[in-house]
Amino acid sequence: MTVYTGPAPNAHTPVSERIYLALRQKIVRCEIAPGTTLDANSIARDYDVSKTPVRDAMQKLAADGLVTILPRSGYRVATITFQAVHEILDLRAAIGPHAARQAARYATPADIAELREIVAEYATPLDIGAMQQVARRFHVAIARCSRNKRVVALSETLFDELERLLRFAIDFSVKIGEHSDEHTALVDAIEAGDGERAAAIEAAHIKHSREFLIERLMTLGYLSAGEVQIGNAARGMDE
Repeated sequence: MTVYTGPAPNAHTPVSERIYLALRQKIVRCEIAPGTTLDANSIARDYDVSKTPVRDAMQKLAADGLVTILPRSGYRVATITFQAVHEILDLRAAIGPHAARQAARYATPADIAELREIVAEYATPLDIGAMQQVARRFHVAIARCSRNKRVVALSETLFDELERLLRFAIDFSVKIGEHSDEHTALVDAIEAGDGERAAAIEAAHIKHSREFLIERLMTLGYLSAGEVQIGNAARGMDE
């Protein structure tokens, strides 16, 4: 799943793409809640189009894993399940430390300067939406330091998916200095060329975030204790 980062849609953008991008943004930002049923006829009326471009947009959203296709042309925004949470966070746990380790090998002084500039943004008041975007840029920048394009692509995809989870799990109160110390320590390790320390810092950060996110989703009722326990048992793991 990839967030659109190119030029804004315009009159030349196919209508199905405009519908896809608009709905995708609303779903990722939780402006349309998980489990919401979407009516193709209503969407078509909103955009003053036939149902064909709406169906095309929904097929793309389904391919992203953001909606499920129901019988008789209905659609439902994908719910948050333990399986989805586990898969997203499991990949983060695999890719994040590897990217940090490789960044310690390949990061240039210019890369380090960029990372420190991003970390400095945590010193300003940020709500969770802005903080998530700073975090995304920081970790994707580390992935770029690994000089592995596939790691970059996977990192971008995972942070896109994490945004929807975080918008449910964390309040939107303004925060200052959140995570800045551990991010500074991570940049210090990368600058020193200490790949193992960089990987360990990132692994600890991801582990803490994983535990916190699952706890919050359970508290808010989006995951049940039984669901998590069954999922853990099936994977032979503990959260």
